Amino acid sequence: MSLTVNQIDQIKAFINKRGFNTIEVEMEALDHMASKVEALLEEKPDMNFDLAITKAHADLGIFGFATFEEAIFAGCKERSKKIRKAVLRDYLKGPKLLITLAIISVAFLIQKFLLNLPWSEEAMVVFIFSVVLTMIILPSIYFIKTKRKWGKRSFVISNTFAGTSGASLIIFYITRFVLEFGTLSPLLLQIIFTFVILKLSLIALINFAIIKEAIAFTEEKYLKYA
Repeated sequence: MSLTVNQIDQIKAFINKRGFNTIEVEMEALDHMASKVEALLEEKPDMNFDLAITKAHADLGIFGFATFEEAIFAGCKERSKKIRKAVLRDYLKGPKLLITLAIISVAFLIQKFLLNLPWSEEAMVVFIFSVVLTMIILPSIYFIKTKRKWGKRSFVISNTFAGTSGASLIIFYITRFVLEFGTLSPLLLQIIFTFVILKLSLIALINFAIIKEAIAFTEEKYLKYA
């Protein structure tokens, strides 16, 4: 048998009432619960639906969805880690190396132009901060439409943005310190600027790949019960 839309909504409400409101957990939990409830109702067609939900949940053990959530988050982190390594490898010594070289070339040309302008240290810091902020925001644009459809936050994407923000701010403050307190040669400034742009570009490209995979992975289950 297959569950009705109303029955699926009842299972979703059951999951959400217990505080598990990320899209990854909801979809995995819903997939598990729906299959279990269907099996129970096929075995006993006259069983009360709420009782079937309770029984299906009881089969998860005393920790319920908490144990389920931990396994899902662990799986999400592992997938993201593998994607991060694979994408970075592609851009450093794989088929996308030409893109990396293009980023370095463009960054070198930009900084050469910028260093010839009468920048103050404050203006350079503001510019670098703007670049950092842009690199954080760009991958999120891809996710906006999907987030509206899901109506829920994504653990993978939230975790990715948190990590990116931390790494990007570290780069920003180190660069700011170098500009404000260091007496550097033009060549060293060029190297630092090019490195910062390359690092931030790779972070944005890696995050885009992680977000794209997270959406595809979750959509497969979401569309099944949407």
